[in-house]
Amino acid sequence: MKLKHAAAISTTMVIVFGIAIVSPFFLRNPKPNQKVMLVFDVLDYSEVEEWCYNLSSILEYQNVKATVFIVGKVAENNPKSVSCFGQKIDVGSLTYTYSNLTSISDYSLQLEEVRKGKQAVDNAGNIYSRLFKAPFGSTDDNIYSLLSRCDILADFSYQTHYNLYLKDKFLRFEATSYNGSKNSANFISSLPKTLEPIIIEFDDTCSTAYIGKFISELRNSGVDLVNASEIAGKNLTLRGD
Repeated sequence: MKLKHAAAISTTMVIVFGIAIVSPFFLRNPKPNQKVMLVFDVLDYSEVEEWCYNLSSILEYQNVKATVFIVGKVAENNPKSVSCFGQKIDVGSLTYTYSNLTSISDYSLQLEEVRKGKQAVDNAGNIYSRLFKAPFGSTDDNIYSLLSRCDILADFSYQTHYNLYLKDKFLRFEATSYNGSKNSANFISSLPKTLEPIIIEFDDTCSTAYIGKFISELRNSGVDLVNASEIAGKNLTLRGD
């Protein structure tokens, strides 16, 4: 009997030990997919409405989220370049005339560039945008005041980070940006996974056919395509009725 009891106890211990080793592999949370934000800059007048319409159709057909930044004057002259984008697309401004803010010495003129750019985009799309990108990625110490006074909460002007307005001040969050015209979807999907988002940038000199192929390949790699609102954790594009 003692031998049987000993054998039973030994068997039980082996089973318990085996479960203890194996169970973490089943209980462990899977790693989240890499977050990738597609960004499209609309800078020019020539055939801009057609380019934006084609881009919007691609994004809707592939059911992906993205973020679009539009120069205020372009939006003002081509309202459909804003209104064609659906609910999953965040839309922000790139100043009014795509001017380098650091080349403007007068604070009031800087403020006018930012404010008028936002107003033009908002009016064109019947939206209230709360995100911004500085032309050429150039900002100075005035940027926080400029954005705050225009009720802009997210600044995606930079290659290595973005800024969010939280707890009454702008805070820096890490991110890495790549030019989508110069880096393939396969290259992006092969990058090591990070907790920080990857930002892929295009502008309206890039053909929408290339963009469509790029998005299709990127989706198939299993990344999580997000917009600026998802990165920020708050709605950055409020739409009218």
